[in-house]
Amino acid sequence: MTARLITDQISFFETFGFLCLRQLFSPAEMVDFTREAEALLAAHEGVRTGPTHQAVSPFVELGPTLTRLPEDDRIYLPVEQLLGPRFVWGGSEGVSGSFNATDDHNWHCDRAGQIDLQYTRIKMMIYLQPMRKETGALRVIPGSHHAPFHRRLLPLHERHVKSNLIAFGVDGPDLCCHPLETNPGDVVLFNHYLFHAVFGKQEKRRYIALKFAAEPTVEAHYDALRPHEQDAATLHDSYRRSDRPRVKGMVNKLLEWEEKSG
Repeated sequence: MTARLITDQISFFETFGFLCLRQLFSPAEMVDFTREAEALLAAHEGVRTGPTHQAVSPFVELGPTLTRLPEDDRIYLPVEQLLGPRFVWGGSEGVSGSFNATDDHNWHCDRAGQIDLQYTRIKMMIYLQPMRKETGALRVIPGSHHAPFHRRLLPLHERHVKSNLIAFGVDGPDLCCHPLETNPGDVVLFNHYLFHAVFGKQEKRRYIALKFAAEPTVEAHYDALRPHEQDAATLHDSYRRSDRPRVKGMVNKLLEWEEKSG
């Protein structure tokens, strides 16, 4: 499988706001990733936001194998095509379990209301077990990263912390959407402006998330990164001081701004 996206895939992402790249990683690679992820989660057992929910960040930066994921051709090259050659690192997380009693994560947008910046950011998900619509697969509303549609959906974000959300007159799980069902080895990526949800999470739902952003060129871009801990202040030392060319390229722009802003 070629690492680079074809023109149709780029157009699909720009139009609908997401992509699912099938079997990007082999079963043997996924065994290694899962083993290392589980070890890292176990080492940070105390980092919990609920009885069954664990979110560790930074994450891949801590592991000997996972730390190489962002510079792997199969990750790096598609991100470069979608964000441009001077894109920046946005951090990573390892997540296990569910943070509420209903196992749901209602409709929301990770970067709601910031779409006026027209500053593209991407989140990439690597699930460690099969995901199906009714058992925790990511559901997305295609095209909801475009400004007019995005703004019409903002009431969803304002109410997403409520349980049993009624969205536009229907139950949250019944809202029109596209479920991204995956198997280990698949990679899902989506525009951070895209509205998405999860319903019926598995108790052991686990994934690795990688985040990237287009080159920040104005102060407003850096201001948009900072509240989400995607600026230089939260860089892990293994990336801040890395001598690996691709990692250096992903963090140097952030370090330059840090030095400039003091």
